[in-house]
Amino acid sequence: MSKTIVITGASTGIGKAGALELGRRGWKVFVHARSEARGNPVLDELKQAAPNADFSLVTGDVSSMAEVKSLAEQVKAQTKTLDVLWNNAGLMLNERKVSVDGWEMTMAINHLAPFVLTRELLPLIEQTQGRIITTSSGAHMMGTFNWDDWMDEKSTYRSFKAYSKSKLANILFTRELAHRVGGKGITAHCYHPGFVRSDFGKQTRGQQSQGSFYPRWMEALFTIDSEAGADTGVFLAEDPSAKNSNGKYWQRRKVRRTKSFDNDRNAAKLWELSENATS
Repeated sequence: MSKTIVITGASTGIGKAGALELGRRGWKVFVHARSEARGNPVLDELKQAAPNADFSLVTGDVSSMAEVKSLAEQVKAQTKTLDVLWNNAGLMLNERKVSVDGWEMTMAINHLAPFVLTRELLPLIEQTQGRIITTSSGAHMMGTFNWDDWMDEKSTYRSFKAYSKSKLANILFTRELAHRVGGKGITAHCYHPGFVRSDFGKQTRGQQSQGSFYPRWMEALFTIDSEAGADTGVFLAEDPSAKNSNGKYWQRRKVRRTKSFDNDRNAAKLWELSENATS
């Protein structure tokens, strides 16, 4: 029986590359896109590239927690078990925007959406003692939290500051999630994909491309393609050795160190704030 995975943000970049690779390897892949209009052409492209693969489209604007829950319901309607949830959707903004739920948009999409989607799909993952993967970033090293202003309501908004904080949130979320689900045989991972040449940040909401921070010559020398960026995610989805650790941060298929802010106390604090925000 083939294994089943949900990949958010799979209409482009890392998510799309991961979906294609796992589809070719025989996985049932739920390909998430923000809308059918955006997702259907991608689904057609994936099916052309891998005619024997099993791809299904699921949709939802993950800036809305109601739509995140709707996305989960779409998955539940099509499968009773889930081997892997890959929280990959993300963005970076030029200016502070607020989600429909009233949260700062970067934190809503990059952290609260994975938090809620994981919570909603956890019963399916428990059935397989599966895995939860979250795409983080080395940018987390520049991230920090002011717990009294974690949505940047009082401080001056800076694009990279908000993004790096959200990527640190991915790491804290993974740590606390592992504590909570490890006893059920579930593993949680997050990883840094590298500096990827993709459409990240270019589609909507004034998003800013990763490349805009670097001269073109640096991009040409140091960026990697989406397939390379997805490689560690694919590894974490299916390699048996990835079950040997839990709650860790990875890069290039190896566990890496994180900043000292990544500790149990801060992870538990963020979980509490996230639960209060989304309950």
